[in-house]
Amino acid sequence: MSNSNLKSQLIDLLNLQKLSVGILSANWLALSEALCVLQKNKCEVLHFDVADGQFCPLFTVGAGAIANFPSHFFKDVHLMVKDQLNVAKKAVSQGANLVTLQIEQQQDLMKTLDWLAEQNNVFQDKVYPVLTGLSICPETPIVGCVEYIDKVDVFQVLTLDPRTGKKYEKEFIKHRIDELCNLLSERRMTKLINVDGSMNLALAQYFSQNTDINWIISGSALFNGALAESLQEWKTANIF
Repeated sequence: MSNSNLKSQLIDLLNLQKLSVGILSANWLALSEALCVLQKNKCEVLHFDVADGQFCPLFTVGAGAIANFPSHFFKDVHLMVKDQLNVAKKAVSQGANLVTLQIEQQQDLMKTLDWLAEQNNVFQDKVYPVLTGLSICPETPIVGCVEYIDKVDVFQVLTLDPRTGKKYEKEFIKHRIDELCNLLSERRMTKLINVDGSMNLALAQYFSQNTDINWIISGSALFNGALAESLQEWKTANIF
């Protein structure tokens, strides 16, 4: 099967997933238990924020942490780093299935997207192309995505700016998602869109009901208490 067909197959699989779980918010002393709960609930996408304290003040685990998770899970990796190319290479070597770059970090951005487009990794015992992603801060013009549309599989719309911590109103973010969908036009069917940033249940419900997105990214809201109970609550609210 060609790489383009494999990519289409992978995107179809991901269309069945409505939630990307920010696994760094889990209790790592009980990580195996959390992964079992996620697997039982058919939550197969794990979100990793990799930040070096240079693109924004946030500093998290490095890309090496990705290798601790089995390939049954799809590893959705968001880079907030200065050197996107080399960290992307590290992330892929550790099993990343999707690497999302910040559009604002322009150094080697196109070069990194081109490199990622040539990579493959395992997901659920099958080798698929690594997907390319582009994350957009709230005040970055959506029109800036135009030159990258043909190179990007997943667009991530942020509800807050990680560089300042400023959070934006949900209506403002909805308008940006609508604008992105209009920009993609007929290519929307072959792209994925997610939304990320301090995502609680009420906000997740709003975006699920009022925008054309593929999945919600949430971490601390899911792990603030018993994970199984949180997932049941989100299921009841039709988030996934």
